[in-house]
Amino acid sequence: MPGYLLALRLIPLVFLTAALVCMVLAFLWNRRRQRADWSERALALKAPISTERKRVILYLRHGAAAPDPELAHLTVRVAEDLRRRLENPWQHTGLALFVFGSALNLIIGSLLRGGPVGLAWFGFAAIAVVVWGVFHRQVVLDRADRALAANRELAEQYVVPEEGPVPPPRER
Repeated sequence: MPGYLLALRLIPLVFLTAALVCMVLAFLWNRRRQRADWSERALALKAPISTERKRVILYLRHGAAAPDPELAHLTVRVAEDLRRRLENPWQHTGLALFVFGSALNLIIGSLLRGGPVGLAWFGFAAIAVVVWGVFHRQVVLDRADRALAANRELAEQYVVPEEGPVPPPRER
């Protein structure tokens, strides 16, 4: 294999290695903040369900204040859940680098071997999704921060009704 082809094949390997490093850093980031898998599952069970999220989507999208304490409380819960899911920067960077490296490997392999051009287009589409995902994450985090700032004060006035234990997700 000529040298330039070998160098071309090593480029995706660099991205995949960087993805592995980012995933290790994501694990360490979670560990430093005492975010174990079991606690994440417990928090996910307490997270607002899709019908609750749909009720407050406008307040989240625009960072506006909700009209009453109940909606403000729900908006704060949804925004905190979004923030918790997206706040680990290494996890999302590692995932983006993995998809980017895999897509580059697919493109380079398809073009060097004279394979189907559709695989190369699939790789380009995956790269576009990665670029969109990186910007979308930051937009969602900014919107969640604005919604938290606008609704936290009103949400403190909401009195949570006494209920029994939280039902499993399928029964909600």
